[in-house]
Amino acid sequence: MTIYDLFMEPLEKTGLRRLRKKLIKKASGDVLEIGAGTGLNLPYYREEQVSSVVLMDRDLKSKALKKKSSNHKNLKLIFREENVMNLSFPDERFDTVVFTLVFCTVADVEKGLKEIRRVLKKDGKIIFIEHVRPESKALGRTFDTATPLWKKLAKGCHLNRKTMEQLRSSGFELKLEGKMMKNIFLGGTGKIKRTAQ
Repeated sequence: MTIYDLFMEPLEKTGLRRLRKKLIKKASGDVLEIGAGTGLNLPYYREEQVSSVVLMDRDLKSKALKKKSSNHKNLKLIFREENVMNLSFPDERFDTVVFTLVFCTVADVEKGLKEIRRVLKKDGKIIFIEHVRPESKALGRTFDTATPLWKKLAKGCHLNRKTMEQLRSSGFELKLEGKMMKNIFLGGTGKIKRTAQ
């Protein structure tokens, strides 16, 4: 188990693992997983409905990913080091794009979401889990205050991003399917709005 996995384990036990299991099984066709990290989503892909999974990260931990992928004997896995703000894939390449706990660290969220929309097929879907700024005013202010220090400690992670609003303004219709810890963690699926350009 990696240091990241050890750090995440309390959150996984609190409900993230259950949310991953509920959502990742909805992936189908050719899948792009952004920010695959150490492969915490890998156990939940269904081989019978997924053609391939491109696992990408800025700093791919391929050893951890390959170890966790050993149970998927028939699933085609492709490992790529890429940045979501500048994807090398052609337009409308993927049926499903998965991202979990990624957009807290993306330097330009709008640019990253635009790239996701570009590589996603028009009838494709996104699957996401993100942590966001709390709805509570007091807790929200606390997260705002803590973010500058936390960014230094946690590789640029913002505690106070309004990722759901950014997803909607980037042309996605969302269906929230899970919430955790006073709505700090949100998960669901989405698709490109028909009117989005």
